Amino acid sequence: MTYTTFQITPVYDVLLRGTEAMPVGLYQLHLATADQLCRLHYKVGTLKTVKKRLKVLADNGFVQANSIPTKQVRSPYHYTLGQQGRRYLAAIGLDMPETRETSRGIEQHYLSIDHALELNDILIAALRLKLVDQRHYLARWLHERDLKRMLYTVNLGGQTINLIPDAFLDFHRKRPGMAELSVSLLLEHDSGTEQMQHFKCRIRDYRVVLQRSLCKQSFGTENIRVAFTTHHGVQRVAQLREWARQEIGADSVAMCFLFAELPRAPEPHHLLFDKRWYTLRNDQPIALLEG
Repeated sequence: MTYTTFQITPVYDVLLRGTEAMPVGLYQLHLATADQLCRLHYKVGTLKTVKKRLKVLADNGFVQANSIPTKQVRSPYHYTLGQQGRRYLAAIGLDMPETRETSRGIEQHYLSIDHALELNDILIAALRLKLVDQRHYLARWLHERDLKRMLYTVNLGGQTINLIPDAFLDFHRKRPGMAELSVSLLLEHDSGTEQMQHFKCRIRDYRVVLQRSLCKQSFGTENIRVAFTTHHGVQRVAQLREWARQEIGADSVAMCFLFAELPRAPEPHHLLFDKRWYTLRNDQPIALLEG
């Protein structure tokens, strides 16, 4: 396909790689909807403008638009970098390894796409934290696709464990005259389709990682928790907690696991300040951070 001459201006650049204040775009999220990019960078009521700008980028090969086919209607478009977009970002110095997925190679199965978009909704809520509360901010974060390059490999009795979280999040709270409070999470988002045995295997793998204090090597901290989120109701939370309890029992690492039901497209307070997180030892929900 031949594209007409098109120059990237700031209004398009923000969708590809973000801004200095919010350095997140399609490059960092890997795929996103217009609504997600709007929540990151624009005010309510500007969605049509964002869609028009994404169409211009798509028409010029900088992004590719795809949708999930359904029986009734076509789902909203989700966008990934196109060939021109990858060339542009590589030319301005961003890492663009050959193995980085093209939009057609990125998760073909609709369940995987749904999971990736749901995960990005949670990441966007975390990233927007500093916009709604200046005392709190996301100091560091890593996406699943970046974590694949630093996955845990543990040898346990001749068995190799490969563990890739959906994301790493390191929240900080400023405290005048004191060291900042840090809450670090390995995030696992549940789409409601995972079966018991596979889930228990992952719990068992995390148990080994936590027991051996392997997080410091990869993330610079041993004070880390494994946080499971889902959109599938408190019943699903209870089910995941029960499966985890069956696997962990009275082990001391049980305190490192958290479980929460989140609304779709959550706001920062849903993730951090609402009392919706459950441990394995207490049936009363807690907040990750005090508001």
